[in-house]
Amino acid sequence: MSVNQNFPEVSPSLLLDFANSRTLDPRITFERSSVGTYVASNGLIKTAAADEPRFDHDPETGESLGLLIEESRTNIVTGVGGATNAILTSGQFNELTGNNDAYLYQKNASSSVESQIAIPVSGSVSTTSFTYSAFVKPGTSNKIYFQTVANNLSDNAYHYFSIGDNSSVSVDYASSGNLTYTRTITPLHSGWYRLSVTIFGFSDTSLYLSQVRIGSFAGTTTHPYTNTTDTFYFYGAQVEVGSFPTSYIPTSGSAVTRVYDNAQILGANFSNSFNTLEGTFVAECDRGNDGTEGAGIGTMRATADSYINMIQFGEFYDNSGYLARVYVGGGAEVFLGATHTTGQGVYNRYSFAYKTNSFAGAINGVLQSEDTTGALPTGLDRFLFGRYNNDAATQNLDGHIKKLSYYPQRLTNDQLQNLTK
Repeated sequence: MSVNQNFPEVSPSLLLDFANSRTLDPRITFERSSVGTYVASNGLIKTAAADEPRFDHDPETGESLGLLIEESRTNIVTGVGGATNAILTSGQFNELTGNNDAYLYQKNASSSVESQIAIPVSGSVSTTSFTYSAFVKPGTSNKIYFQTVANNLSDNAYHYFSIGDNSSVSVDYASSGNLTYTRTITPLHSGWYRLSVTIFGFSDTSLYLSQVRIGSFAGTTTHPYTNTTDTFYFYGAQVEVGSFPTSYIPTSGSAVTRVYDNAQILGANFSNSFNTLEGTFVAECDRGNDGTEGAGIGTMRATADSYINMIQFGEFYDNSGYLARVYVGGGAEVFLGATHTTGQGVYNRYSFAYKTNSFAGAINGVLQSEDTTGALPTGLDRFLFGRYNNDAATQNLDGHIKKLSYYPQRLTNDQLQNLTK
């Protein structure tokens, strides 16, 4: 060790800075059997070809966010339907894409009359959760709402967004009381926002009606429809099964699936980089917030089967759960607990060290937990980024890995803390 015992003298055998390099180390293989979108450094939504990794950026600030790892999702929106009591004009310039692919929506009816855009869908939602999102840019109105109606009409919900004061509310006018919601208003750039609502407990897997409208919440079963000529710009409606919005999946006439991102280190590249007897991971990332078990930052494992032989770190639940876990022969050997805030856009620094009878980890400079008993699995032959199953379409990181380093020895607890400050 160095004179300063707080930092390691040993060099990492793997040093990945995805946010700054915006490239993959040649030891990493990457697959995704579909296109996928990401935000480029200039703020534009770009499309990555199949098997092309996505290095994402903050759409408002341009900050490089690192390697994007997402689960498979399907956008069941098939396009944009007609407008009622409104004029819908296509071919508008869209600062999000640099193309003329936005719509201008203009109400052309009296203020007491509803007007809306129909959003046709083809496919099923989930009674557990699904998310409805769209990109909007206020014109003369910043009061915009979504309507979602179950096929059996038992759930007829309105989701109101007031972009001016960043407030929102949802109301189920069917009064069944079975729905709960989360809503987001995400600022982008050039006056654009992404609005989303996640609906939990929907009564039917068939979405009978989805619309975008102008209007605001009045606290009753009626809503004021604003002025007679109010306008806003509109792009990229998405309906996907899951409890948070993912990157935009463009569609045209039919539902489209974005396949999960599959980044891994295999074979000699794995054995030359990782020590299966002891080691330390250090990483910085954010993640989607789905409230269920999901993959963390990375997993060393022996096979593609679940929970057989693996060392996993960054295993999260919704805002609390496990920093790391170790399975030997299918049995749970070590679980390191952690309590911390996670979510899209919430970046944390993590470390985890392992050695027989010696496991510990830290988050943002705070030692989380330590376990002084436990064996290590044998036969480890691969490292998976943001997943613990080799072929999992779900339970992925659903977030960004900015940096990841690996040291081929078990660092001290003080070093685990200092490397994450």
